[in-house]
Amino acid sequence: MKQGKEKQTNPWHAMAVVGVVGTELATLLIIGVWLGRKVDSYFQTSPIFLIIGIFSGFVLGIWFVIRLIKPFIED
Repeated sequence: MKQGKEKQTNPWHAMAVVGVVGTELATLLIIGVWLGRKVDSYFQTSPIFLIIGIFSGFVLGIWFVIRLIKPFIED
């Protein structure tokens, strides 16, 4: 049991979690922007799908972050 407790208090583990959180948020936001711009250029609607893509990427990013952090909060 001691090893599990050490793993949770390890500062490198915390830094890894923070890195994954930032990477997931940034990646999903960039994918949302990219897809929004592609759909906008296809349908020739200027900012509509870009805004939808940004919002979708942000919401998905928050959802993934909540899923990632939930086990740490429950302990």
